[in-house]
Amino acid sequence: MFFIRGALFSLTVALIHNPRSRRNRHTGSAFVSEASQLLGRDFLLPTSHDELDRRVGELARRGVDLIVVDGGDGTVSDVLTAIHRAYPADALPRVAVFPSGNSNLIAGDVGLRRRGMEALRRIVSAPETFVPIRRRPLRISWSDGSQPERLGMFHGSTGFARAIAIAHSPHVLRYAPHGFAVAATLIGAVGGLALKSRRSIWLNGDAVDIRAGEDVLPHERSFLFLATGLQHLDHGIWPFWRRPGDPVQGVHFLEIAARPRRLAPAMLALLRGRAPDWLRAHPDYRSGCVDEITLRSRSDFVLDGEELSPGPGGSIVVGRGPVFTFLQG
Repeated sequence: MFFIRGALFSLTVALIHNPRSRRNRHTGSAFVSEASQLLGRDFLLPTSHDELDRRVGELARRGVDLIVVDGGDGTVSDVLTAIHRAYPADALPRVAVFPSGNSNLIAGDVGLRRRGMEALRRIVSAPETFVPIRRRPLRISWSDGSQPERLGMFHGSTGFARAIAIAHSPHVLRYAPHGFAVAATLIGAVGGLALKSRRSIWLNGDAVDIRAGEDVLPHERSFLFLATGLQHLDHGIWPFWRRPGDPVQGVHFLEIAARPRRLAPAMLALLRGRAPDWLRAHPDYRSGCVDEITLRSRSDFVLDGEELSPGPGGSIVVGRGPVFTFLQG
């Protein structure tokens, strides 16, 4: 039983396990064997997006109201999307996230500190010991309808999409701590300027047309664009700031113009979670928190580590998704 705001809930627990997630690859078959014995048919090992959608649809029809995600950011994004498609918006299940991937940005904000059988047994036997927190994922929709809506927590385009290849390279994955995914990518964006052969391409950025809420951002080309529905990143990194009148929760965004001035001190400040007055006032840097962003660009973008295309229309809307309750502890 689970107690929230004076009401008791009987929670049926299901677990979606991704054996390809980095940390899960090292646990062998022991966890799969024990977890499947504990949960029976509610232990899921989907092997494709279609199977994930089908299995989550079955959970919705049976009224399963707590889904544990055992994987990294990409797995969490896929599961949130499947839940969004299968469950009524006013009856979403609670979600618990094991930090089992190579990148665990989402788990760092809304997930559990532990993973494996110890964490799973505690969820099944004593869910009331976890703290419920609420977040709105990003809702990505394609203006031309070329793809169905996707939910996720961390979006990056223009220079971020190029830098993610560096952050995901075997060398970085081997030596960089998991919690430094954003730092590694931002450093990669700046590091791309070190090679003369790519410096001009990176500095020139990508052609974009960005409307953030009621504001049309003035930059015709963008060096880097980020957006997130998270409220916290590991190690004090927070490359965003709010403007007067911005909501506390929404789509946090950062946009850096092509050929940005004072890039090195700006990145140093943002990696330390600071936005000094000079940075907030600088015309090459824009940040805020809004309900919705329309992004027009022919360049691919990244959502929780997965590279996606803006489609033939070249336009996506990054908005606020439904409210999910995550268990934290």
